[in-house]
Parts: sequence; structure tokens; C-alpha cells
Amino acid sequence: YAEWDLRDIDFVEDDSDLLHALKIAVVDIYHSRLKERQRRKRIIKDHGLINLRKFQILERRYPKKVQDLYESMRRFARIIGPTEHDKFIESHALEFELRTEIKRLQEYRVAGITNFCSARTYDRLKKVREEERLKRTMLSEVLQYIQDSSACQQWLSRQADIDSGLSLTVPITSNSGRRSAPPLNLTGLPGTEKLNEKEKELCQIVRLVPGAYLEYKAALVNECHKQGGLRLAQARALIKIDVNKTRKIYDFLIREGSITKA
Repeated sequence: YAEWDLRDIDFVEDDSDLLHALKIAVVDIYHSRLKERQRRKRIIKDHGLINLRKFQILERRYPKKVQDLYESMRRFARIIGPTEHDKFIESHALEFELRTEIKRLQEYRVAGITNFCSARTYDRLKKVREEERLKRTMLSEVLQYIQDSSACQQWLSRQADIDSGLSLTVPITSNSGRRSAPPLNLTGLPGTEKLNEKEKELCQIVRLVPGAYLEYKAALVNECHKQGGLRLAQARALIKIDVNKTRKIYDFLIREGSITKA
């Protein structure tokens, strides 16, 4: 503590000039320490940092991007002042909310929705589609490992860990030692009767269930008709599956004339 440096200092008349100057310098250092204490206390008081836990709770109410900005701009808060700093952060939080809302409205416009009643129906159906897509992805994984009892058991164990809240990413190993999975057996799978022979061969090679393929095909064809053409990057952004599978589906539809390149 700064006071400890002063407790033994005593100014006497027979001090030399050098010793007197040294004692004065120590006192000046002590005064500068006191000023720094007052400055820090003022910053803590002005910015409401006395109750730090309450301050952290208020900070977490912002989205992740705004929290990152808040963290990077915190060092400048003592320069611009507490009110201006809060206004700056709030303005960016409002900008983030507006951008999110604009993006949502643009999605409605692209889908041809013109009123909020239809938008609520669209959001509900979109959620259902996402759930169905996850189920189909899970079905594809089951079909991939169903012929290997050990790999299937590992997959079931991993799913149980995920359902219990554990985010494990342990790879599933197969006893067969194969580097690539065998072609998917389409017998009895829903939607197989709607595929032609080439489409069946594609689904077997990329290990994609017919129902998922038909949905992806319809989405790509509709987007191609809207845009007058379709790029591979747009196809990958449209269907959220493995990029290699997307490339094979995209190339196949190009060859078959179902879609055209932009």
C-alpha cells in the first residue's frame, strides 16, 4: 500500500538537500497514487460497476455479436463517458435487431408472403420441415450402420449421449474396415416408386433416402426457375447437407436438364 512508503518518513532540519528532495519525491508519488484511486473510484461509480454481478446480467441480455462489440469497446468507456457509451451500445443492439427483422421480412417476400397471418403459418411449416429433415438425416445414418451391429451400437450410444446433453463427437468405427459405405438399399423406402432408374442409382451412391432427394430436387428446381439459373454455391446454401452430396445432386440435375447453370 502507498501509505506504507510514508510511515517512516520524517522531515528534519539537518537533512541534506538530496535526502530532502528524495522525501518530497516520495510524497509526490503518494499524491499521484491517491489521485489514481479517486479516478478509478469515479469510473466505477459513474458506470455502475459497484454491483458487478448485476452489470454482467445486464450485459448478457444482448445478442452474441453485440456482446463481442461490448467487450471490445469497454476499454473506451472511460473516455467517452458512461451515458455516451451506453447510447453507443444500445444503438448497435437496435441496429442488430433491425437487420435481423429486415432479413426475416426479406425471406417472407422471397417466399411470396404478403401478410403476417401467412407469415405465422410459414414459420410453423418451416419448423415442421426442419424437424422432418433432421429425422431423415437420422434415418440415413441408421441405414448406413444398420448392417454392422457394432457400429450401430456405437451410433445408438452416441445419440443417447446427445439426448442427455453431452456434445460428444466420437467417430463411429465399423468392424468391416471399409473406407466407404456400401450403396444404400432402397427396398421399401418411401418415395422409391417416384424415382427413375438414374435417380435410384444416384440415391444409392450418395446414400440419400428418396424422400429427401425429392425434396432437395424440388427446392433446387424451384430456385432455378426463380433465378433463371442456379450456381453450386446457391445450391449448397439452399440444402444444408454434406457439400459432396450436394455437388453430386447438382451435377446430376444439370446433366438431366432439370436445372441450368447461372
